[in-house]
Amino acid sequence: MSRQVFYFSTFIFLFSITLGLFSASYHDYSAYFGFDPFDSPNPDALFFFKHNLKVVLILWSGAVTFGATTLWNSTFNGMILGSAVKTTAGQIGLTKTLLLILPHGVFEIPGMIIAGAAGFKIPYELLRFALGKKEEIITEEDAKEFFKLVAISIVLIFIAALIESPITLKIAESLR
Repeated sequence: MSRQVFYFSTFIFLFSITLGLFSASYHDYSAYFGFDPFDSPNPDALFFFKHNLKVVLILWSGAVTFGATTLWNSTFNGMILGSAVKTTAGQIGLTKTLLLILPHGVFEIPGMIIAGAAGFKIPYELLRFALGKKEEIITEEDAKEFFKLVAISIVLIFIAALIESPITLKIAESLR
Protein backbone atom coordinates (compact mmCIF):
# COMPACT_ATOMS: atom_id res chain seq x y z
CA MET A 1 0.00 0.00 0.00
CA SER A 2 1.20 3.52 -0.69
CA ARG A 3 2.23 4.74 2.70
CA GLN A 4 1.63 8.34 1.71
CA VAL A 5 -2.11 7.87 1.08
CA PHE A 6 -2.49 5.80 4.25
CA TYR A 7 -0.66 8.41 6.34
CA PHE A 8 -2.62 11.24 4.74
CA SER A 9 -5.94 9.47 5.37
CA THR A 10 -4.94 8.76 8.98
CA PHE A 11 -3.82 12.36 9.53
CA ILE A 12 -7.07 13.81 8.14
CA PHE A 13 -9.20 11.49 10.28
CA LEU A 14 -7.22 12.02 13.51
CA PHE A 15 -6.97 15.78 12.97
CA SER A 16 -10.74 15.89 12.45
CA ILE A 17 -11.33 13.89 15.63
CA THR A 18 -9.28 16.54 17.44
CA LEU A 19 -11.38 19.29 15.86
CA GLY A 20 -14.52 17.48 17.01
CA LEU A 21 -13.19 17.18 20.56
CA PHE A 22 -12.43 20.91 20.67
CA SER A 23 -15.74 21.80 19.06
CA ALA A 24 -17.64 19.84 21.70
CA SER A 25 -15.73 21.73 24.37
CA TYR A 26 -17.43 24.92 23.20
CA HIS A 27 -20.80 23.67 21.94
CA ASP A 28 -23.37 21.47 23.62
CA TYR A 29 -24.10 18.50 21.36
CA SER A 30 -25.84 16.45 24.05
CA ALA A 31 -29.15 16.55 22.17
CA TYR A 32 -27.48 14.77 19.25
CA PHE A 33 -25.63 11.98 21.04
CA GLY A 34 -27.11 9.38 23.34
CA PHE A 35 -27.70 5.69 23.61
CA ASP A 36 -30.09 5.49 20.63
CA PRO A 37 -28.31 7.22 17.74
CA PHE A 38 -30.19 5.13 15.18
CA ASP A 39 -33.88 5.07 14.35
CA SER A 40 -33.99 1.29 14.13
CA PRO A 41 -35.49 -0.17 17.33
CA ASN A 42 -33.40 -3.36 17.09
CA PRO A 43 -30.42 -2.87 14.78
CA ASP A 44 -28.66 -6.01 13.65
CA ALA A 45 -25.27 -6.53 12.02
CA LEU A 46 -26.71 -5.92 8.55
CA PHE A 47 -28.06 -2.55 9.71
CA PHE A 48 -24.62 -1.40 10.89
CA PHE A 49 -22.87 -2.90 7.86
CA LYS A 50 -25.19 -1.12 5.41
CA HIS A 51 -24.80 2.17 7.29
CA ASN A 52 -21.00 1.97 7.23
CA LEU A 53 -20.97 0.70 3.64
CA LYS A 54 -22.61 3.99 2.63
CA VAL A 55 -19.84 5.87 4.44
CA VAL A 56 -17.03 3.92 2.78
CA LEU A 57 -18.68 4.30 -0.63
CA ILE A 58 -18.36 8.05 -0.23
CA LEU A 59 -14.77 7.62 0.92
CA TRP A 60 -13.95 5.47 -2.12
CA SER A 61 -15.64 7.96 -4.45
CA GLY A 62 -12.66 10.25 -3.96
CA ALA A 63 -11.07 8.15 -6.68
CA VAL A 64 -13.29 9.96 -9.21
CA THR A 65 -13.65 13.33 -7.45
CA PHE A 66 -9.90 13.91 -7.12
CA GLY A 67 -10.13 13.21 -3.39
CA ALA A 68 -12.75 15.88 -2.62
CA THR A 69 -15.45 13.52 -1.32
CA THR A 70 -12.87 11.52 0.61
CA LEU A 71 -11.49 14.64 2.26
CA TRP A 72 -14.98 15.93 3.11
CA ASN A 73 -16.25 12.58 4.43
CA SER A 74 -13.11 11.83 6.48
CA THR A 75 -13.27 15.29 8.01
CA PHE A 76 -17.00 15.06 8.70
CA ASN A 77 -16.84 11.59 10.26
CA GLY A 78 -13.74 12.41 12.30
CA MET A 79 -15.40 15.53 13.69
CA ILE A 80 -18.56 13.58 14.52
CA LEU A 81 -16.55 10.90 16.32
CA GLY A 82 -14.54 13.49 18.25
CA SER A 83 -17.60 15.48 19.30
CA ALA A 84 -19.50 12.29 20.17
CA VAL A 85 -16.65 11.07 22.38
CA LYS A 86 -16.36 14.42 24.17
CA THR A 87 -20.12 14.82 24.61
CA THR A 88 -20.80 11.23 25.67
CA ALA A 89 -17.79 11.19 28.00
CA GLY A 90 -19.25 14.28 29.67
CA GLN A 91 -22.54 12.42 30.15
CA ILE A 92 -21.41 8.94 31.22
CA GLY A 93 -17.64 9.17 31.68
CA LEU A 94 -14.71 8.36 29.45
CA THR A 95 -14.42 4.69 30.47
CA LYS A 96 -18.02 3.91 29.56
CA THR A 97 -17.71 5.92 26.36
CA LEU A 98 -14.66 3.92 25.32
CA LEU A 99 -16.48 0.68 26.18
CA LEU A 100 -19.15 1.70 23.67
CA ILE A 101 -16.64 2.53 20.93
CA LEU A 102 -13.62 0.26 21.22
CA PRO A 103 -15.09 -3.25 20.77
CA HIS A 104 -16.22 -2.52 17.22
CA GLY A 105 -14.13 0.62 16.70
CA VAL A 106 -10.85 -1.32 16.59
CA PHE A 107 -12.10 -2.67 13.24
CA GLU A 108 -14.39 0.13 12.06
CA ILE A 109 -11.95 3.02 12.46
CA PRO A 110 -9.09 1.34 10.57
CA GLY A 111 -11.67 0.28 7.96
CA MET A 112 -12.68 3.90 7.48
CA ILE A 113 -9.06 5.07 7.34
CA ILE A 114 -8.20 2.40 4.76
CA ALA A 115 -11.30 3.33 2.74
CA GLY A 116 -10.03 6.91 2.84
CA ALA A 117 -6.63 5.73 1.62
CA ALA A 118 -8.42 4.03 -1.30
CA GLY A 119 -10.24 7.28 -2.08
CA PHE A 120 -6.96 9.18 -2.13
CA LYS A 121 -5.03 6.49 -4.06
CA ILE A 122 -6.11 7.36 -7.62
CA PRO A 123 -5.81 11.17 -7.19
CA TYR A 124 -2.37 10.60 -5.66
CA GLU A 125 -1.28 8.58 -8.70
CA LEU A 126 -2.73 11.18 -11.08
CA LEU A 127 -0.78 13.89 -9.27
CA ARG A 128 2.42 11.84 -9.47
CA PHE A 129 1.87 11.44 -13.22
CA ALA A 130 1.16 15.16 -13.68
CA LEU A 131 4.37 16.01 -11.83
CA GLY A 132 6.38 13.65 -14.04
CA LYS A 133 7.14 11.20 -11.22
CA LYS A 134 5.71 8.22 -13.12
CA GLU A 135 5.29 7.28 -16.76
CA GLU A 136 1.76 5.84 -16.83
CA ILE A 137 -1.36 7.56 -15.53
CA ILE A 138 -2.83 4.57 -13.72
CA THR A 139 -0.99 1.27 -13.81
CA GLU A 140 -2.46 -2.17 -13.33
CA GLU A 141 -0.64 -2.24 -10.00
CA ASP A 142 -2.34 1.04 -8.97
CA ALA A 143 -5.76 -0.41 -9.79
CA LYS A 144 -4.99 -3.63 -7.90
CA GLU A 145 -3.90 -1.64 -4.88
CA PHE A 146 -7.06 0.48 -4.99
CA PHE A 147 -9.28 -2.61 -5.07
CA LYS A 148 -7.22 -4.30 -2.37
CA LEU A 149 -7.80 -1.29 -0.11
CA VAL A 150 -11.52 -1.39 -0.94
CA ALA A 151 -11.67 -5.11 -0.08
CA ILE A 152 -9.79 -4.68 3.19
CA SER A 153 -12.08 -1.83 4.24
CA ILE A 154 -15.17 -3.95 3.47
CA VAL A 155 -13.85 -6.86 5.55
CA LEU A 156 -13.04 -4.55 8.47
CA ILE A 157 -16.42 -2.81 8.53
CA PHE A 158 -18.15 -6.19 8.22
CA ILE A 159 -16.25 -7.51 11.25
CA ALA A 160 -17.09 -4.27 13.09
CA ALA A 161 -20.79 -4.73 12.30
CA LEU A 162 -20.71 -8.31 13.60
CA ILE A 163 -19.27 -6.99 16.87
CA GLU A 164 -21.32 -3.79 17.10
CA SER A 165 -24.69 -5.46 16.84
CA PRO A 166 -24.48 -7.99 19.68
CA ILE A 167 -21.62 -6.73 21.85
CA THR A 168 -21.78 -2.93 21.70
CA LEU A 169 -25.57 -2.93 21.99
CA LYS A 170 -25.38 -5.20 25.07
CA ILE A 171 -22.80 -2.89 26.61
CA ALA A 172 -25.07 0.09 25.88
CA GLU A 173 -28.04 -1.70 27.46
CA SER A 174 -26.01 -2.52 30.57
CA LEU A 175 -25.01 1.13 30.93
CA ARG A 176 -28.58 2.45 30.93
